[in-house]
Amino acid sequence: MRVPPQVATVLTVAAATLLVVRSAHGQVNAALHTAAKPQVVRPEDGERRILPDGRAIRLKVGPSTTGAGYLFLGAEELPPGTRVPRHRHELDEEVLIVQQGEVTFLLDDSVHVAPAGSVVYLPPRHWITVENRSRTPARIMFVFPRGAVERCFQFIGRSVSDSAAGRMPVQTPTGAAEERHSCQMTYGNP
Repeated sequence: MRVPPQVATVLTVAAATLLVVRSAHGQVNAALHTAAKPQVVRPEDGERRILPDGRAIRLKVGPSTTGAGYLFLGAEELPPGTRVPRHRHELDEEVLIVQQGEVTFLLDDSVHVAPAGSVVYLPPRHWITVENRSRTPARIMFVFPRGAVERCFQFIGRSVSDSAAGRMPVQTPTGAAEERHSCQMTYGNP
């Protein structure tokens, strides 16, 4: 039996719609996963961003960097004496991996020293501060289960080329609203 092209198009759209509808009910969205390609992301790869306090991060895996649908992974070098300010994620879990050096984590009100190879799990709505109190550089990676978190770091950080030219990121009302939605973060007093 030959299917007319119009019917085939309708069936294709219906199948895609079914995937989207099913994904809204907790099923895996196969269409999202089939578009992404396997990649090796090397240490020097990724979008380098400069944060307002001068720290540099690399956006390594996410929707705009690799086409990832559900994950975001970033990396940060922590020279001696630097810190990630006290904050909490209202919506997302986070996993931090100490790749090099020794990092001090203030989790809510407790202090933990984590050597290379350590993994920190942070549930939503818990406070965290990350510090390099040692005399040697440290490196961490951070992972979020929501690819949209990548946009948060793109909004709050400047690209390396903008930083070199002294340009600040342009915030539009739409951009500010998108940043608040993608970040879902609260900063606290140190």
